Amino acid sequence: MIQLDGIWVTITTQGDVVVLDKRDRARHHREGKKRVILVALGFWTEDGKEKREIVDWQIAQSEKHEEWEVLLHRLVKRGAKAENGLKAIIRDGCGGLGQAVGQVYGESVIDQRCIFHKLKNVRDACRTELKGDDHQEQRRQLMQEAKAVYHAENAEQAKERLAVWSLRWGEVAPKSVATFERDFDTTIAYYQLEGVILEWVRSTSLLERVNRQLRRKFRQALAFGCHVGAEVALYLQVQRLHAKWNNTSWWHTAHALSLDLKQVHHP
Repeated sequence: MIQLDGIWVTITTQGDVVVLDKRDRARHHREGKKRVILVALGFWTEDGKEKREIVDWQIAQSEKHEEWEVLLHRLVKRGAKAENGLKAIIRDGCGGLGQAVGQVYGESVIDQRCIFHKLKNVRDACRTELKGDDHQEQRRQLMQEAKAVYHAENAEQAKERLAVWSLRWGEVAPKSVATFERDFDTTIAYYQLEGVILEWVRSTSLLERVNRQLRRKFRQALAFGCHVGAEVALYLQVQRLHAKWNNTSWWHTAHALSLDLKQVHHP
């Protein structure tokens, strides 16, 4: 199974305008631009143990479906497809990722929308409809009952629970109900999977944790001076995470990387 998500960073580029710095030296003006890192986290079981790995990533200009399709086609080329055991794609509902998954994979794998992002959208709608301290208890009950929908034993029971929930809250919070009902079936696709850890397939939570660690490293840099610098920083951080997940010391990993680098420069 593969979880997909994007994180945004700032990369500076050199412009045509020449300005003088504090020492009166001529320098090209640099402008920071937001770029998104598209990340694919794969996870599986091997010899009874849980395994995970950042199987691919790329720096893109946006999360439009054309950008995502480049990454997905590369994953397919490398063997990430149904006939080789890929069961599901887990994603949020932002950008063009859903369209890209449909274009590349069609119905060959399960397309699972993250339930936490869905519930977050319901919560945001609820806050606009039931404002103020007077409705605090109503908001709590609405969200508690919405979460209980996903505790059903199967997809049919989840749909029945949604119908009951919608009937109860339809008059009080119609926007929240409409938000929850929209594309609801895509959030319960995980019921088609058997013998897997629900945390892996119901949401992008594993990848969200990975992205938090990546963001923490990127904040130290504030902004990257070039595209290559961002790629190098990302590559090294990915290797750190892989070493941690495989119970390998960073010293051994870094040493192996340095040997590989020497072979590149001195074949």
